[in-house]
Amino acid sequence: MGAIRAVSTRLKDEPAGAAAMGASGFGTMKSAKVRYNPGNLGDLLKHGWLVEIVRFLHRHGAGRPLRYADTFCGFPEYDIGSEFAERIRERFHVLNFRRLQEPFLARGKYAGSVTLAGLAAEGRLRPCIYDIDPGALASFPAGQTEVLALTSGCDILEAGDPYDLIFLDPYDDVRDGCGRVLARAAARSRGASILIFLPFRDEARGESIAAEVQRQGTHCLTGIVHNPGSPLDGRHHFAAVFIPAATINPGAVLGLFGELNVVTARVNALATLPEPMRAQSMREGEASGNPSTGRPR
Repeated sequence: MGAIRAVSTRLKDEPAGAAAMGASGFGTMKSAKVRYNPGNLGDLLKHGWLVEIVRFLHRHGAGRPLRYADTFCGFPEYDIGSEFAERIRERFHVLNFRRLQEPFLARGKYAGSVTLAGLAAEGRLRPCIYDIDPGALASFPAGQTEVLALTSGCDILEAGDPYDLIFLDPYDDVRDGCGRVLARAAARSRGASILIFLPFRDEARGESIAAEVQRQGTHCLTGIVHNPGSPLDGRHHFAAVFIPAATINPGAVLGLFGELNVVTARVNALATLPEPMRAQSMREGEASGNPSTGRPR
């Protein structure tokens, strides 16, 4: 694939949909109307990692604008329930993430990935976005982003355009195409750092994801969060994979890897609720009937 062209932020064309996503290597995913609670465990993992990675790349780039591709971008912000906002403020001890989210939490909102990346880069970000939902693309103010003409978010892995960071946040569940996408991401990391968020339902799938990552033979980090099954946090478990660009000295990212491991540990600590809190969470989730997946929709 050649260079991806940018089109108007107000793109209204109908996306190719599930068929294109299947061809991308992620199998058939539920691309439409995934019910979801902003600020759930999956969000805290992927966005906690995203903030630390962008901060690192911003420092590493000596303040030049970062070229950032987010091809499952969602919306700039979301409404957040009071229980999720309270959990972030009182129990999620990841200070950089919490500092950036606080102004949004104060008005009942939760910042999405493109917004967080811009804040973490201190405004020195050039975001290039795509989403299968035209409404998500139209929600960004005109002139603040470049919208990419893609048929699948994973097409970015075949592009030759230079990026400092590519963030892939596919919908719903990981199926048999995971290894194929990880292989493409490993190849793409010759010219860009890659962050991939992978929700999955079968708990044993976490081990196979880690094994797939190891098979790629790249210098990278995997974080797994096991969800105990609270309806507020959905029925998925979550994985994050970060592959630094090959141009970055491996020794330079050791401190970053440590920060990402801290984020993963603190999300897993939230997943282990005290029994009274778990019972309350179950009652509230049953009342809402919400089978959320951790994907902003």
